[in-house]
Amino acid sequence: MLKKFWSLVLPKNPKEINDIVDMANMSSIKAMSIFTAIVESLVMLRYLIIYRENLYFNLTTAVNITVVFSCVILATLADLFIKGKIHGHKLSVFIVLMFIIIISFFSMYTSYTNYKVGRQILVLFVANVSIISFLQITPLYHMVLLIFEFILLYSMLYSVDGAKNIVFINAFSYLIVVLILCVVSYHRKNDSVIATYEARQRAEDFYIKSSEDQLTGLMNRFALDSIKIKKGLTFCVAMTDIDLFKTYNDKYGHLKGDEVIKMAASNLLEIFRKKDCFRYGGDEFLVMTTKLTEVTFKQRMSEWEKKVMETGVEGIDTPIRISYGIACGIVYSKDDLLALIKKADDKLYSIKSVRHTSSEDK
Repeated sequence: MLKKFWSLVLPKNPKEINDIVDMANMSSIKAMSIFTAIVESLVMLRYLIIYRENLYFNLTTAVNITVVFSCVILATLADLFIKGKIHGHKLSVFIVLMFIIIISFFSMYTSYTNYKVGRQILVLFVANVSIISFLQITPLYHMVLLIFEFILLYSMLYSVDGAKNIVFINAFSYLIVVLILCVVSYHRKNDSVIATYEARQRAEDFYIKSSEDQLTGLMNRFALDSIKIKKGLTFCVAMTDIDLFKTYNDKYGHLKGDEVIKMAASNLLEIFRKKDCFRYGGDEFLVMTTKLTEVTFKQRMSEWEKKVMETGVEGIDTPIRISYGIACGIVYSKDDLLALIKKADDKLYSIKSVRHTSSEDK
């Protein structure tokens, strides 16, 4: 039971889940900090207007100013975290804890001053419920803060008048309910995050499997059709195939023909990124990238051609050759990309026509 309790109050999440939680917490803290800063600024503005002829600086004013500036700083840090300019799970935890401490102490002070003038101590209760509702905090840390907050607040109230207007059993019951709520809320949110993450992973795995050619491990035509075009990028495209591939199937059998295709694809993946390499159909491959200059792209295609010839396939005595046509240009739409692919395909056809004519002449 102790182990189960410990796992409830101090759960361990993988890094991927922590990353999602951190971003959600930072978004909540940014919004809550901005809201708090605006509200407290309006409170101070109201004070300035009402008491403009008899202004004086007191502890309450100092607390309000401190809270406003603290919230502005926390909102800025949260925004930097969301934009990726600062990062790290420990930093996220630190920002969350600072936010809770600042809001809790501000709420305690406000509830304390309200109690002294005979008002309800609702501000702290509202703050606790808001923190539990909008932030996902490791229960153990939150429970420690809540217990410390409870002891400190009621010690302050006791110093005023012996806390004679407080029914202790009600206050204690409230603490127990909030402690339970912080654990339940955390795990409900965490289970939801984990379920969403696992569903996303299954979708990504399905996409990868459906986008990958089973024989070669290259991307397939489905992946090609799913490409999103970023306007104005320069694409280098190569349409390729294996010379005289039909003869390998006819002479050595289809299994050996598959080995030829796999060997060519394996060498292609040693030179280009997997996301840039597609099995277009049969022995045809499509290579396209936005990351290389035309000169570098041509050099790599030449390197691939050489590697295929040098590698070969066991049982096939003649060197295996590939042909390719290259086209480069700026792409603004899917139609532009298709036109570039057709241009590369036309060049491949011209090159193969010359090679076949030369072979027949010989």
